[in-house]
Amino acid sequence: MTFYKKYNLVFVSLSLVLAIAFSPKAMSGQSDLQNLSLENFLELAKENSIAGEAAKIDWQTAQLNNSIFKASLKPQLSAFANLPNFANTFAEAQQPDGTILFPRINNNNSALGLNLSQAIPFTGGSVFVQSNLQRFDDFTNDKVFYNGTPFRIGFSQPLFGFNALKWDKKIQPIILQEAEKKYDADIESINNDAADLFFNLLIANENLQIATSNKESNETLLTIAEEKYALGIISKNGLLQLKFELASAIKNKKQAEQSVRFASSSIYTFLGRRHNGELINPIIPNVENLINVDLTIALREGLNNRFEQINYARRQMEADRDVEQAKREGGFQADLSASFGLSRGATDVGDIYSDPQQQQFVQLQLNVPIIDWGAQKSSVTLAQAQRDFLRKNITQSKLQLEANIQQTVDAFNNLQEQLQLNQEMKQLAQERFEIIKESFVLGAISITDLTLAQREKDQTAREYIFTLSQYWQNYYELKTMTLYNFQ
Repeated sequence: MTFYKKYNLVFVSLSLVLAIAFSPKAMSGQSDLQNLSLENFLELAKENSIAGEAAKIDWQTAQLNNSIFKASLKPQLSAFANLPNFANTFAEAQQPDGTILFPRINNNNSALGLNLSQAIPFTGGSVFVQSNLQRFDDFTNDKVFYNGTPFRIGFSQPLFGFNALKWDKKIQPIILQEAEKKYDADIESINNDAADLFFNLLIANENLQIATSNKESNETLLTIAEEKYALGIISKNGLLQLKFELASAIKNKKQAEQSVRFASSSIYTFLGRRHNGELINPIIPNVENLINVDLTIALREGLNNRFEQINYARRQMEADRDVEQAKREGGFQADLSASFGLSRGATDVGDIYSDPQQQQFVQLQLNVPIIDWGAQKSSVTLAQAQRDFLRKNITQSKLQLEANIQQTVDAFNNLQEQLQLNQEMKQLAQERFEIIKESFVLGAISITDLTLAQREKDQTAREYIFTLSQYWQNYYELKTMTLYNFQ
């Protein structure tokens, strides 16, 4: 291979490596957090956070449990077998005169069959269809016997007992609806937590921007002040004041960098990523179009959308179920079962299916409590007391939710006014500082006035970004309470 061919091969290989390494997919794991908007972070949180995964698992679990329950209501077909069932031993055998002998037993008693059953939720009973065959091999006497039921149909029905299946059929769909609403609430809760992390970063980043700007500004002003001091225009005290402001800005910048690093690390951790010290640059959310929140709509949507409303209905139904269970399980019980089929025993298996005989079974079991020393009455009273307390607790919870929504709406609408005022104050303080800084350069303003204007500029900038953070955090908290998009 010539030198040029080797060179071309290396060049092509290096180009492929660089193309793969710097492709959008390869870089997306890092670049998507360098300049981070609130909307993008919320989407990343939903897809990548452990809380998002937990919400999906909870929802999938509810769906699977519902599928399992629905399957239990359908006909169930099962096969059974006891094959082989061989014994070669000595066993106890009672004789007609009451004595006990231990003869040797050498046999095989095998069985197999099919069973089709169907639960009846309305009555709490079940119906079944069966078919089975049994073979007995007596190896001692060299004989074979068969017993079989080609066909048997029957039912089992509690007459006055507690019908758990009827209640489960009512409650299970409500559980699924509750899980759906809870998933929506979990996603909004993730957005709420993510917004808190984002605005912690935004506040830290704002402090870093202020400290960086103050450091650069104070360095320029100190250079000018040193020239003025050399000319005797300003005092030693003024020069020291500027040096102090510069040192304070440098210290604040280092502290702000650390705060941004910590806030960035929290975001990486929240998304399940390893943080290598990168600083995230948050993009300030747009507030040109303020969000209008109507209290009536917020209350209506909160009461309609929150999963707690379905949870309250489910818990009340479960409490009613518990009362009925306490009443029925401790009282008179009766179980009726009956079956009809064809059966026969024979020495030839073919006789069982060619000439079977009828078989019928009917059984009624009764259980009548006579003395229970007040146990059933106490159980019913306890279940009723728990149901009454639950109703009062649910009423209180609904009132608390309404109060929380109303307070959050009031706070949010108040923050809108504060945000507009703080934005205006921030702009005015920035313009005033620029004018005073120019005046200081011209010698018309003292260092004290310059320092006060700079601190006022910093304070209004911090108040604006803090109010902006509260504004959006209240909005996502309100969305969590109502599961409603007011935008």
